[in-house]
Amino acid sequence: MVTRTKETPELPAINVSKEVSRAGSIIKKAVSGRKRRRVLIGLSGGVDSSVLAALAGRALEPENVYGLQLTHAGENELRLKDAPIVARHLRMRFRNLDITEPVDILADILKVPFHGEEAALRRSQIVDRLRTLILMDVSEQEGMVYLPAVNRTDLALGLGMIGGSFTPQPRPLAHLYKTYIFEMAEFLELPEQVLIRQPSAELWRYPAESTDMRALFREVDKLLYLRLEKKLTPSKIRRHGFGPRLVNAVLKRLEEVASGHIQ
Repeated sequence: MVTRTKETPELPAINVSKEVSRAGSIIKKAVSGRKRRRVLIGLSGGVDSSVLAALAGRALEPENVYGLQLTHAGENELRLKDAPIVARHLRMRFRNLDITEPVDILADILKVPFHGEEAALRRSQIVDRLRTLILMDVSEQEGMVYLPAVNRTDLALGLGMIGGSFTPQPRPLAHLYKTYIFEMAEFLELPEQVLIRQPSAELWRYPAESTDMRALFREVDKLLYLRLEKKLTPSKIRRHGFGPRLVNAVLKRLEEVASGHIQ
């Protein structure tokens, strides 16, 4: 559970309607700047890619939004069903591509072991970078603009790879914490499974035992806000009622990202 000794401070409220319009403007500018009409999104069925797809559909019309789901062996089969559901809901074009074989080939070339925590992390890094390589290549071949679904929380915690999902493409959601992405998902009336879906733990395991991941993200984002925006010291943050385990894990992660240990 997310434990606290007292009520933690709230994140500043956003005007969701204005943020939707702002993201739409970013998408339109990205497309017009490249003299293209269509965008490509790596659609996983999670809240970030689903919100981005919905925003792109509003900005460009659904027929100009393409979703590519890049799957590999070992993923939860139930999670794989979410992306097609979102695509049908948004009336966007969609296809799935299994990348198990190239992932295995690269892991073999790089001599990644089959077992162990470090091996699992290395394989996840390969998957992230390969997905971005494929998405960027497909977008170029098909005359589309690739839009990464990365948010402020991801960037702060290093939940993406340099040369992977942190590629320097237009990022309409990059200024928004994950909590705000959930608010946008509700505003855009996305399917329920988008809101309750568990996040991937491929690149970092969130420090919580609770299944209420949205509540966890609220706590993580509040903590990030105090550290990154308000510049509070770790000692002052610890006095704001956050659970010790969460504080220690997030602050350690921020230090690793800042020092370049996460790349």
